[in-house]
Order: sequence, then C-alpha cells, then structure tokens
Amino acid sequence: MEAKYARSDWSLQAGGILSISDASDWEVTLESGDVWLTLEGYSQDKWLAVGERFRIPGDGQMIIEADRDSRIRLEPPPASALQHLLTQLESSTRRFARTVANATVYSAERISAGPEH
Repeated sequence: MEAKYARSDWSLQAGGILSISDASDWEVTLESGDVWLTLEGYSQDKWLAVGERFRIPGDGQMIIEADRDSRIRLEPPPASALQHLLTQLESSTRRFARTVANATVYSAERISAGPEH
C-alpha cells in the first residue's frame, strides 16, 4: 500500500507494508503494535516503540512494515518548518529571476561573427 496522506492514521495488519514517499520532515508515531522502518539510503532499519516518534529524513522515502497488527500516525511538519521551506523557495526564485533579467543574450550571428570593432 502506498500512502497518499489523505488521512493521518493508518492500521497495518501483521506483515502489512506501507510505502511512504515525498514526506521529508513528516513524523511517524507508533500508537500500537510493532513496526520497523526501512529508509532509502540508510544501511539499518529502525524499530519504533509504542509512543515513539520518528522524523522522516532526506527525500522522505520510507517503507513501514508491521511485525504484528499496528496503528501509526503520520503528521506533517510544523507550519513554521513549511513556512521556512516556502521562504527559501521564494528567495531562490527571486534570485533566479534577477539573474535571468540581468543576463545578456547574444544572437548566434553575433557570436559567430566575433567581437565588434
């Protein structure tokens, strides 16, 4: 099963698998049962204890597998973290727009003719 985040509470039967993608900085909380997390780019799995929270690192790719019937909760990053990311994106977009606006564009004919004398 692949999570699309339409809901925050998930129940997994023993042996059930939940694939998580694009969830960087989201938190997983184990409410009941036993699950382990397999993270893309990490060599070891992570077991969660009941009540334990885990922030999804990197690009947000992860697989959750239940050892027995389990219930987990997925929570988005706090609004302040999202606002920080949006502010960074807006700043980068403005810098890029200024760079493009200040760029000098030469036609192919001018480049092949060489510098003007």
